[in-house]
Amino acid sequence: MYTRRILLPSTLALLLLSEVLVAQVQGRRIPRFWEGGVGLHLSNYSGDLAPDHISVANTRWSSSLYARYHWTPTFQMRGNIQYIRLSGDDRHYSPNARRSFRFTNNILEFSGLVEISIINISYDPPKKTRTYYFTPYVFVGAGVALHNPKVTYYGPAADRPLFEREPIPEGGQARQTNTVFPFGLGLRLIASDFVAVSAEACARPAPTDLLDGVSLNGNPKRKDWYYTAGLTVSYFFNGPWRLKN
Repeated sequence: MYTRRILLPSTLALLLLSEVLVAQVQGRRIPRFWEGGVGLHLSNYSGDLAPDHISVANTRWSSSLYARYHWTPTFQMRGNIQYIRLSGDDRHYSPNARRSFRFTNNILEFSGLVEISIINISYDPPKKTRTYYFTPYVFVGAGVALHNPKVTYYGPAADRPLFEREPIPEGGQARQTNTVFPFGLGLRLIASDFVAVSAEACARPAPTDLLDGVSLNGNPKRKDWYYTAGLTVSYFFNGPWRLKN
């Protein structure tokens, strides 16, 4: 585990250093600039109330604000604030339908991400060449999630002792803070001198089994995950076109 924690940051650092050194040797100036944007996403989860699949019926929405710094044409760094709504219901998973638990959870997530563009972002103004520029990218990072799951039992009162071995929501109603590790992939379109549009999908293993407020009443050996997928739109504050001109 320790080796894996060291390997990824070390690999990213070496790739970044090699790109900067190559640019210096070749006498190229690397444009560095900021962009800021907003996003609208679909959100879902897997856990004790969706043990074997992601239920489409549980899909909700999330929104985000972010700032991205372009360190090199390959490497970008992003600070992200995201509001994510999650829900789950036993009736959407037939083996557990009789248990009759449902939950909702609103997450406020703060994260820092490193992005790697698979194709280097071009620095020629699209409007002059009449060309649209695409680049796929991958990203990974870490953050914190603030949340407060609300889980209820809605089945017959006589059946409740069969399923509620621990009082729900387990862990009480207090707001929780958990470390999360987002990772994913996306496709970015530089649409003009000032605007970029991206589609991306992100998964997060949450190191807790209480994202849905259910653990001992379900499967305490399996941690929860949550996911987002959607579109972002950003604006270049001091983009490469202006730097070049």
